[in-house]
Amino acid sequence: MLVATLLPSVLALATAARAQAGYGNITSTVSNDTALSFGKNYAVLNLDMITGLVAGVNGTAPGDAFISSVVKWIDAVHAVKPPPLTIFTRIYFSTPQKPEVGPNAPFGAAVGGLGNVTAANAITEVWPAFNVTKNVDVVLQKTRYYAGAGNGLEEILRTQGIDTVVLSGTRTSGVIISTAYRLFDLDYKVYIISDNVIEAVSDPLHINKAILEGAIPKLPANVITLDQAMRALNASGPVNYAQ
Repeated sequence: MLVATLLPSVLALATAARAQAGYGNITSTVSNDTALSFGKNYAVLNLDMITGLVAGVNGTAPGDAFISSVVKWIDAVHAVKPPPLTIFTRIYFSTPQKPEVGPNAPFGAAVGGLGNVTAANAITEVWPAFNVTKNVDVVLQKTRYYAGAGNGLEEILRTQGIDTVVLSGTRTSGVIISTAYRLFDLDYKVYIISDNVIEAVSDPLHINKAILEGAIPKLPANVITLDQAMRALNASGPVNYAQ
């Protein structure tokens, strides 16, 4: 009887938490999505979706929604023929001494929870549910919030003639906002899929919404839902990515 009494309240709290986290209630910046397309020169950036970060939200209402949405998106992108340029990023260091960050580097403190991770550490691998196509998808090491820090991201985008990037990842207040600002400054058209970004469980739930409805549109960059991204994917291409 007690369970039956408490269940509606528990479900209500879970629904409220999911809404506050930004899932399903983020206002898209694109109103006429019937004409939405990423064009022929776009890249899909899946940022910092590593086990050490995704595990922290897995099993929560927002986290499970995020994982489900990202899986759908990655699978849809891989189904496109020919597939667009897809890039994943992983956070790790060359050695356990973390030579890429000095002892007083702010980013060193920001990722302290990951420990002295190298490429061999399982927690730096892309979350298992997120399929990485071997010898097709690009996987880059990174050593700062920005997706292009310490790697060849900008060279790859430039060489492949990319003009539009579509962002997913964790965290919204870390890699997503940092990368959106940087690539906007480099004259790329930026789209962020609101259902495919998330904050850490310990962060206030309004941060995601504040960034996606406040900061990002001010750039201006585009914030779209997963459904809009799917429709845009179907309307885009064929891509000019030289594989």
